[in-house]
Amino acid sequence: MRWRIASVMACVAIVSACGAQQTVTKRVHTDSCLPQSLTVFAASSLKNILNDVKAEYLAENTCTSDIVFNFGSSATLAAQIVNGAPANVFIAASAATMQTVSDADVLDAAPQVIARNVAEIMVYPKSSYASRIHSLEDLITVRSAGARVGVCVASAPCGAMADSVLAKAQPSLKRQNIADSESPSVDDLVLKIQMGELDAGIVYHSDCQFVLKNEKATCVSIPIARNATNEYLVGALDHQSHTELFVKYLNSQSFQDVAVTSYGFLAP
Repeated sequence: MRWRIASVMACVAIVSACGAQQTVTKRVHTDSCLPQSLTVFAASSLKNILNDVKAEYLAENTCTSDIVFNFGSSATLAAQIVNGAPANVFIAASAATMQTVSDADVLDAAPQVIARNVAEIMVYPKSSYASRIHSLEDLITVRSAGARVGVCVASAPCGAMADSVLAKAQPSLKRQNIADSESPSVDDLVLKIQMGELDAGIVYHSDCQFVLKNEKATCVSIPIARNATNEYLVGALDHQSHTELFVKYLNSQSFQDVAVTSYGFLAP
Protein backbone atom coordinates (compact mmCIF):
# COMPACT_ATOMS: atom_id res chain seq x y z
CA MET A 1 0.00 0.00 0.00
CA ARG A 2 1.34 3.45 -0.82
CA TRP A 3 1.15 6.05 1.88
CA ARG A 4 1.29 9.77 1.43
CA ILE A 5 4.01 11.45 3.35
CA ALA A 6 2.46 13.48 6.11
CA SER A 7 2.88 17.21 5.67
CA VAL A 8 5.35 18.91 7.98
CA MET A 9 3.63 21.18 10.48
CA ALA A 10 4.92 24.51 11.74
CA CYS A 11 7.94 24.25 14.05
CA VAL A 12 8.45 25.90 17.42
CA ALA A 13 11.53 26.04 19.61
CA ILE A 14 11.81 23.50 22.42
CA VAL A 15 11.20 25.11 25.82
CA SER A 16 14.35 26.22 27.58
CA ALA A 17 13.94 23.56 30.29
CA CYS A 18 14.70 20.94 27.70
CA GLY A 19 18.16 22.28 26.99
CA ALA A 20 18.23 21.10 23.36
CA GLN A 21 18.99 23.66 20.68
CA GLN A 22 16.68 22.49 17.94
CA THR A 23 13.09 22.73 16.76
CA VAL A 24 10.29 20.24 16.98
CA THR A 25 7.01 19.70 15.20
CA LYS A 26 4.22 21.76 16.74
CA ARG A 27 2.10 19.59 19.04
CA VAL A 28 -1.57 19.71 19.87
CA HIS A 29 -0.78 18.83 23.49
CA THR A 30 1.97 20.73 25.33
CA ASP A 31 4.22 18.33 27.26
CA SER A 32 6.64 19.35 30.00
CA CYS A 33 10.19 18.60 28.96
CA LEU A 34 10.96 15.94 31.51
CA PRO A 35 13.42 13.33 30.17
CA GLN A 36 11.54 10.20 29.18
CA SER A 37 12.53 6.81 27.83
CA LEU A 38 11.39 5.90 24.33
CA THR A 39 10.36 2.36 23.34
CA VAL A 40 10.82 1.55 19.66
CA PHE A 41 9.64 -1.66 17.99
CA ALA A 42 11.72 -1.99 14.81
CA ALA A 43 12.38 -4.46 12.00
CA SER A 44 15.50 -6.49 12.74
CA SER A 45 17.18 -5.31 9.52
CA LEU A 46 17.40 -1.84 11.12
CA LYS A 47 19.29 -3.12 14.15
CA ASN A 48 22.74 -1.99 13.03
CA ILE A 49 21.89 1.55 12.02
CA LEU A 50 19.55 2.29 14.93
CA ASN A 51 21.99 1.02 17.54
CA ASP A 52 24.77 3.07 15.94
CA VAL A 53 22.85 6.38 15.83
CA LYS A 54 21.36 6.00 19.32
CA ALA A 55 24.14 7.72 21.28
CA GLU A 56 24.28 10.72 18.97
CA TYR A 57 20.51 11.10 19.00
CA LEU A 58 20.36 11.03 22.82
CA ALA A 59 23.18 13.59 23.05
CA GLU A 60 21.26 16.00 20.80
CA ASN A 61 17.79 15.36 22.27
CA THR A 62 17.91 15.74 26.03
CA CYS A 63 14.15 15.29 26.39
CA THR A 64 14.75 11.60 25.65
CA SER A 65 16.57 9.84 28.49
CA ASP A 66 16.98 6.50 26.72
CA ILE A 67 15.82 4.50 23.70
CA VAL A 68 14.82 0.88 24.29
CA PHE A 69 14.73 -1.08 21.04
CA ASN A 70 12.73 -4.25 20.47
CA PHE A 71 13.99 -5.78 17.22
CA GLY A 72 12.31 -8.65 15.42
CA SER A 73 10.25 -9.69 12.45
CA SER A 74 7.87 -6.87 11.54
CA ALA A 75 4.96 -9.32 11.45
CA THR A 76 5.70 -10.48 15.00
CA LEU A 77 6.16 -6.93 16.28
CA ALA A 78 2.91 -5.81 14.63
CA ALA A 79 1.03 -8.63 16.35
CA GLN A 80 2.55 -7.66 19.70
CA ILE A 81 1.51 -4.04 19.28
CA VAL A 82 -2.03 -4.98 18.25
CA ASN A 83 -2.25 -7.18 21.35
CA GLY A 84 -1.30 -4.30 23.63
CA ALA A 85 2.50 -4.38 23.94
CA PRO A 86 3.66 -0.92 25.13
CA ALA A 87 5.59 1.01 22.49
CA ASN A 88 5.97 4.60 21.31
CA VAL A 89 7.18 4.00 17.75
CA PHE A 90 6.83 1.17 15.23
CA ILE A 91 9.18 0.83 12.25
CA ALA A 92 8.06 -1.89 9.84
CA ALA A 93 9.94 -3.43 6.93
CA SER A 94 6.84 -3.61 4.74
CA ALA A 95 3.59 -1.79 4.09
CA ALA A 96 1.66 -5.00 4.81
CA THR A 97 2.93 -5.31 8.37
CA MET A 98 2.37 -1.60 9.04
CA GLN A 99 -1.17 -2.04 7.69
CA THR A 100 -1.81 -4.61 10.44
CA VAL A 101 -1.16 -1.93 13.05
CA SER A 102 -3.06 0.72 11.09
CA ASP A 103 -6.12 -1.52 10.84
CA ALA A 104 -6.09 -1.90 14.63
CA ASP A 105 -6.45 1.91 14.89
CA VAL A 106 -3.48 2.37 17.22
CA LEU A 107 -1.41 4.71 15.02
CA ASP A 108 -1.39 8.38 15.99
CA ALA A 109 -0.84 9.50 12.38
CA ALA A 110 -0.37 8.07 8.91
CA PRO A 111 2.96 6.20 8.63
CA GLN A 112 5.76 7.56 6.49
CA VAL A 113 8.32 5.82 4.27
CA ILE A 114 11.87 6.40 5.53
CA ALA A 115 13.91 3.95 3.41
CA ARG A 116 13.78 1.05 0.95
CA ASN A 117 15.75 -2.14 0.42
CA VAL A 118 16.40 -4.88 -2.16
CA ALA A 119 17.34 -8.54 -1.90
CA GLU A 120 20.79 -10.10 -2.15
CA ILE A 121 22.35 -13.55 -1.71
CA MET A 122 24.62 -13.85 1.33
CA VAL A 123 27.23 -16.62 1.38
CA TYR A 124 29.28 -18.10 4.22
CA PRO A 125 32.85 -17.37 3.01
CA LYS A 126 34.34 -20.63 4.33
CA SER A 127 31.66 -22.79 2.74
CA SER A 128 32.94 -25.39 0.31
CA TYR A 129 30.13 -24.23 -1.99
CA ALA A 130 30.98 -20.50 -1.86
CA SER A 131 32.85 -20.44 -5.20
CA ARG A 132 29.88 -22.11 -6.92
CA ILE A 133 27.23 -19.54 -6.00
CA HIS A 134 26.90 -16.75 -8.59
CA SER A 135 23.12 -16.57 -9.17
CA LEU A 136 19.72 -17.63 -7.87
CA GLU A 137 19.83 -20.75 -10.04
CA ASP A 138 23.06 -21.82 -8.37
CA LEU A 139 21.19 -22.13 -5.08
CA ILE A 140 19.31 -25.12 -6.50
CA THR A 141 22.52 -26.70 -7.79
CA VAL A 142 24.48 -26.38 -4.56
CA ARG A 143 21.57 -27.45 -2.41
CA SER A 144 21.21 -30.65 -4.42
CA ALA A 145 24.93 -31.20 -3.76
CA GLY A 146 24.47 -30.84 0.00
CA ALA A 147 24.60 -27.10 0.69
CA ARG A 148 22.34 -25.62 3.37
CA VAL A 149 20.33 -22.65 2.05
CA GLY A 150 17.99 -20.47 4.10
CA VAL A 151 15.26 -17.88 3.69
CA CYS A 152 13.01 -16.04 6.12
CA VAL A 153 9.55 -17.39 6.88
CA ALA A 154 6.96 -16.20 4.36
CA SER A 155 5.15 -14.05 6.96
CA ALA A 156 8.27 -11.94 7.58
CA PRO A 157 9.02 -9.09 5.14
CA CYS A 158 12.38 -10.64 4.25
CA GLY A 159 10.58 -13.88 3.41
CA ALA A 160 7.94 -12.10 1.35
CA MET A 161 10.72 -10.33 -0.54
CA ALA A 162 12.48 -13.65 -1.22
CA ASP A 163 9.24 -15.08 -2.60
CA SER A 164 8.79 -12.03 -4.83
CA VAL A 165 12.32 -12.42 -6.18
CA LEU A 166 11.85 -16.13 -6.84
CA ALA A 167 8.50 -15.47 -8.54
CA LYS A 168 10.32 -13.35 -11.13
CA ALA A 169 12.75 -16.17 -11.89
CA GLN A 170 12.18 -19.52 -13.57
CA PRO A 171 9.28 -21.72 -12.32
CA SER A 172 11.63 -24.14 -10.56
CA LEU A 173 12.90 -21.38 -8.27
CA LYS A 174 10.46 -21.75 -5.39
CA ARG A 175 11.31 -21.60 -1.71
CA GLN A 176 10.74 -25.34 -1.25
CA ASN A 177 13.28 -26.00 -4.01
CA ILE A 178 16.08 -23.79 -2.75
CA ALA A 179 15.70 -23.64 1.03
CA ASP A 180 15.87 -26.24 3.77
CA SER A 181 15.79 -23.68 6.58
CA GLU A 182 13.36 -20.85 7.42
CA SER A 183 14.30 -18.12 9.90
CA PRO A 184 11.82 -16.00 11.88
CA SER A 185 13.69 -12.80 10.99
CA VAL A 186 16.48 -11.61 8.71
CA ASP A 187 18.67 -10.98 11.77
CA ASP A 188 18.42 -14.66 12.65
CA LEU A 189 19.12 -15.69 9.05
CA VAL A 190 22.20 -13.47 8.76
CA LEU A 191 23.59 -14.80 12.05
CA LYS A 192 23.21 -18.43 10.89
CA ILE A 193 25.11 -17.64 7.68
CA GLN A 194 27.88 -15.80 9.55
CA MET A 195 28.31 -18.73 11.93
CA GLY A 196 28.41 -21.26 9.11
CA GLU A 197 25.18 -23.00 10.11
CA LEU A 198 23.99 -22.16 6.60
CA ASP A 199 26.01 -21.95 3.40
CA ALA A 200 23.85 -19.21 1.86
CA GLY A 201 20.54 -17.35 2.09
CA ILE A 202 18.46 -14.55 0.60
CA VAL A 203 18.76 -11.44 2.77
CA TYR A 204 18.69 -7.65 2.29
CA HIS A 205 21.32 -5.61 0.48
CA SER A 206 21.80 -3.54 3.64
CA ASP A 207 22.70 -6.71 5.58
CA CYS A 208 25.28 -7.58 2.95
CA GLN A 209 26.87 -4.15 3.02
CA PHE A 210 27.21 -4.32 6.80
CA VAL A 211 28.76 -7.81 6.96
CA LEU A 212 31.11 -7.04 4.07
CA LYS A 213 32.63 -4.28 6.21
CA ASN A 214 33.38 -6.88 8.89
CA GLU A 215 34.41 -9.53 6.36
CA LYS A 216 31.99 -12.01 7.92
CA ALA A 217 30.34 -13.04 4.67
CA THR A 218 30.40 -12.54 0.93
CA CYS A 219 27.45 -11.53 -1.22
CA VAL A 220 26.07 -12.04 -4.70
CA SER A 221 23.95 -9.30 -6.26
CA ILE A 222 20.57 -10.07 -7.80
CA PRO A 223 19.89 -8.18 -11.07
CA ILE A 224 17.36 -5.36 -10.74
CA ALA A 225 15.06 -6.97 -13.31
CA ARG A 226 14.78 -10.04 -11.07
CA ASN A 227 14.87 -8.22 -7.75
CA ALA A 228 12.15 -6.79 -5.50
CA THR A 229 11.92 -3.70 -3.31
CA ASN A 230 10.41 -3.25 0.11
CA GLU A 231 9.63 -0.06 2.01
CA TYR A 232 10.38 0.81 5.63
CA LEU A 233 7.63 2.82 7.29
CA VAL A 234 7.60 4.57 10.65
CA GLY A 235 4.47 5.18 12.67
CA ALA A 236 3.95 7.03 15.97
CA LEU A 237 1.86 5.14 18.49
CA ASP A 238 1.19 8.08 20.79
CA HIS A 239 1.16 11.88 20.89
CA GLN A 240 4.09 12.50 23.23
CA SER A 241 6.76 15.02 22.31
CA HIS A 242 9.71 12.62 22.52
CA THR A 243 7.83 10.25 20.20
CA GLU A 244 7.24 12.99 17.64
CA LEU A 245 10.87 14.11 17.82
CA PHE A 246 12.17 10.63 17.05
CA VAL A 247 9.75 10.14 14.15
CA LYS A 248 10.80 13.51 12.79
CA TYR A 249 14.46 12.49 13.07
CA LEU A 250 13.85 9.29 11.07
CA ASN A 251 12.22 11.39 8.37
CA SER A 252 15.11 13.85 8.28
CA GLN A 253 17.52 14.09 5.37
CA SER A 254 20.47 13.57 7.70
CA PHE A 255 19.24 10.15 8.90
CA GLN A 256 18.28 9.04 5.41
CA ASP A 257 21.66 10.10 4.02
CA VAL A 258 23.41 7.95 6.63
CA ALA A 259 21.07 5.04 5.86
CA VAL A 260 21.97 5.21 2.18
CA THR A 261 25.69 6.03 2.25
CA SER A 262 26.77 3.96 5.26
CA TYR A 263 24.27 1.14 5.60
CA GLY A 264 23.19 0.22 2.09
CA PHE A 265 19.54 1.21 2.21
CA LEU A 266 17.84 2.93 -0.70
CA ALA A 267 16.33 6.40 -0.43
CA PRO A 268 12.58 6.59 0.29
